[in-house]
Amino acid sequence: MKTDKFIRNNPHLPVKNLQSTIDYYRNKLGFTDEWTFGDKDGGVQRDDLRLLFGEDEGFTEEINNMDHRLSLMWFVENIEEVYAEFKERDIQIADELRLHAYGLREFAFIDINGYYIRIAEGA
Repeated sequence: MKTDKFIRNNPHLPVKNLQSTIDYYRNKLGFTDEWTFGDKDGGVQRDDLRLLFGEDEGFTEEINNMDHRLSLMWFVENIEEVYAEFKERDIQIADELRLHAYGLREFAFIDINGYYIRIAEGA
């Protein structure tokens, strides 16, 4: 008998401009396997990390602005190599790589849509 198993979470993130977002993730962050459905929906993938986007400039501005930002967390292996790669790709780091009291090593950056992306390894 088959049992229930949750395997993945992929929010459909609002973005200001779909094509600019896909270009940024491919050219700046090293994602591949981009796809689009019409001109308002699409996504990218890097290894097992898949991101889904829907173009909605107004909603993106509501959730990511000078008062607050939506935080996303990506778990990786070999965080030192990822950190070095992002520095080499000239990604502006918002929070430097460090060990946190809760046991994760993390660094963070802000993407072109204002998402505060935490990259973590551990636990």
